[in-house]
Amino acid sequence: MDTLTKGLEDVARTQDPYQTQSKCKAIVALFPYAVQREQCGDSRMVEGFWNIAKIHRGRWTIERPLSMLLDEVDLNFPSLVMTLVSPYADWRLVSNTNAVTRWAAAALAAPYTEEVCESVVDTLLQIASNIRLQSSIPIDMWAWLKKRPSLQPICGGRKWGTEYHVVRRVRELGDVELLESYFLLVWSEWDYIQSDGLTEMCASIRECFGGVGMWRHREVLIKRLDHVLGELDKGLDHLNQQVSWIGEYHIQRAREDYGKLKVELLGVDRKALENLTRTPFKSFNPSDLLTQRMSTESHSTFICALPLLW
Repeated sequence: MDTLTKGLEDVARTQDPYQTQSKCKAIVALFPYAVQREQCGDSRMVEGFWNIAKIHRGRWTIERPLSMLLDEVDLNFPSLVMTLVSPYADWRLVSNTNAVTRWAAAALAAPYTEEVCESVVDTLLQIASNIRLQSSIPIDMWAWLKKRPSLQPICGGRKWGTEYHVVRRVRELGDVELLESYFLLVWSEWDYIQSDGLTEMCASIRECFGGVGMWRHREVLIKRLDHVLGELDKGLDHLNQQVSWIGEYHIQRAREDYGKLKVELLGVDRKALENLTRTPFKSFNPSDLLTQRMSTESHSTFICALPLLW
């Protein structure tokens, strides 16, 4: 094992991330060389770099140099390397749309694993939060949200992926299943919702999940909110076991946000039930229920995007 590889592995094994803080820029500078080694069949340096990135996740010292690296026009990562490392950059700092094209191509070429799926979804939401890059996301990449991977407690995609223009873009796609998957991914005890995004989420619930035919979607979303609120009710000590810097403000803000969303869903559900009970019994044909439900779901998918056209 050469000196560089051993050095990276030693840093990756360091339990205290602050001990390696001063070395992050030098480590990132070595990454293109690590990529070349990976292309020649030696992935040990890349694996060491990836472990370091995970240790320093959420820290400016690793996010900024990685973002600058991704912003280089001529950079060409192999598929798996770019896919796994991309979530650890701060995509709000990236301005080069070619980086999005390269990332999408890399993700589609990478062999599918749960880890790859998590990385793709995390990165997708981060890119979508950058208004300069969002339109560069290939349309087929949004389908990754339907895979619903488990996201880590510290997740840039979930944190910034609830901004107004992200919620609106997902809603514009006009796919109720996709919108449901998106909500299930970003609703979490680990992050509260960006304030402008909360308003758009409430509007999306009213426009996209109303009607009798949407009952199953409402049921799934309410169950998710109950889980999130239940985790928040366990208190600060419980959350700090995973994320040490979460404070009481986080819990209070998250409770308010997810409480509002639950009230919105329950209100839509109640209205749908009232409309159903007002239907004259003699005019109701049980054999038409399935047809009515399918028709309502198809219609609601269209209605979901309709207000955005005005």
